[in-house]
Amino acid sequence: MYKIPAKTLFMGKNIVFVPECHSTNTLAVELTQKRDLAEGTVVITNNQTKGRGQQSNIWVTESGKNLTFSVLLKPTFLHVKDQFLLNMVISLGVSDFLAELKKSIQVKWPNDVMIANRKICGILIESQIQGSAFNRTVAGIGLNVNQKGFSSPRATSMAIETNTTFDLQSCLDGLCGTLEQWYLTLRQRDYQRIKGAYLDRLYGAFEKRTFVQKGEAFEGIIEGVDDSGRLMISTQDGLKYYNTKEVSFDYEPLT
Repeated sequence: MYKIPAKTLFMGKNIVFVPECHSTNTLAVELTQKRDLAEGTVVITNNQTKGRGQQSNIWVTESGKNLTFSVLLKPTFLHVKDQFLLNMVISLGVSDFLAELKKSIQVKWPNDVMIANRKICGILIESQIQGSAFNRTVAGIGLNVNQKGFSSPRATSMAIETNTTFDLQSCLDGLCGTLEQWYLTLRQRDYQRIKGAYLDRLYGAFEKRTFVQKGEAFEGIIEGVDDSGRLMISTQDGLKYYNTKEVSFDYEPLT
């Protein structure tokens, strides 16, 4: 059971805790269909059995060791064409919280959070849109906190990086605070600050790397992300734009 964070305005002021569920995003959506939940509601579980990632990927987590939760947002002020800003502010909120680890924290496009080439947090944002406006957004966050064993060598956790065991309640409190700060920045329409901070933390930006598209390798340099959320890569044929899953890239920069 989790307590309500004491230092936030609205983030986490309503907490729905379940010991186990398939997916907190799915549960959050189901709950919004049954009743009107306040913005900032956190749906959290100790054991997420079928967590979902980007493009139907699976997010696997060890029971009771990590933070697996979803936040309900109501960004009715945001135009649909600017919806990638939601990815940015959630990623920035997570990376700001992790800055206390005194490590180099980066955001791997579109919104995985990385430490030293290894993934520490996955984010899945799902929005319901009516016409040209948002009805609601559910931001799912899976943060590796105390788990030390992973099937992938490219995964890590706060415990692995610091050799410390963390209190999950304290982590939730801190994370709700940084998420709220960046979401308020979005409410204030300070889009340039958001875009600048995201670019500063963008994994692999301005480094020459090998990318793969449809099985074909090519070299390029990440120049940023456009307003639609497409990754911008400078190649020998000019600047190219890629949607999620259209391109992948190696983890080590070319020398």
